[in-house]
Amino acid sequence: MSDLMRLARHHALYRILAAPIRSWPHQHLFIEDVFPKEFYAELRRRMPAPEAYESLSKTGKVADGDYDMRAGFLLKEDHLARVPGEVAAFWSGLFNEVFNKEFADALLTRHAPDITARLAREGAPWPETIRRDMLLVRDSSSDGVKIHTSDPKNLLTLLFYLPEDDRHIECGTTLYLPKDRGFHCWGGPHHDFEQFDRVATMPYKANSLFMFVKTDDSFHGVEPIRIPNLRRDLLLFYIHR
Repeated sequence: MSDLMRLARHHALYRILAAPIRSWPHQHLFIEDVFPKEFYAELRRRMPAPEAYESLSKTGKVADGDYDMRAGFLLKEDHLARVPGEVAAFWSGLFNEVFNKEFADALLTRHAPDITARLAREGAPWPETIRRDMLLVRDSSSDGVKIHTSDPKNLLTLLFYLPEDDRHIECGTTLYLPKDRGFHCWGGPHHDFEQFDRVATMPYKANSLFMFVKTDDSFHGVEPIRIPNLRRDLLLFYIHR
């Protein structure tokens, strides 16, 4: 294990576990400086070239929804083969050494009461098998991503914002409340913006993290963006059953 990856894991865990949980409109956290500055600079240097990405709708990672404008880079053989060996090694190392079992277990332990309550409402037992998944996502100006609660299998969703700088902080993920306050959704369909009240947008800042507990009311999306030549880079990490 490299010292760089170990330090990044410890730094990220400290930042996440020390951050207060925001309980409204659903359980979430926003963390700045989630990685050491030197690690984030290295991460930016190792971003895959645009041609290494594939339309997210073709990767098999999304069943439906408005993802045509998003491209993904997955930790699978054909994607890793599209980048230089040192780039492939960096992203594989990030998953295996930073976002490892210790990392996932620490987050699950902290959020166990909320996850247990969610599963009880769903009528599901605590899963026997916990899995980790990661992908890089890139998009640009678009009609946005309509409102949803995340994949039903997810327990925790982590969105790492990876811009070069903070010029476009307004382009982060937005949290919503349904106009019909009794409306809930376990996940799958995407809902029109007109059916929801906008609550807050997480700042799209370099080296930051938006994280939430997946529930039937964890409504979030991306507002339409109209910025010429914008490139939004994100890393999505999921802990799921």
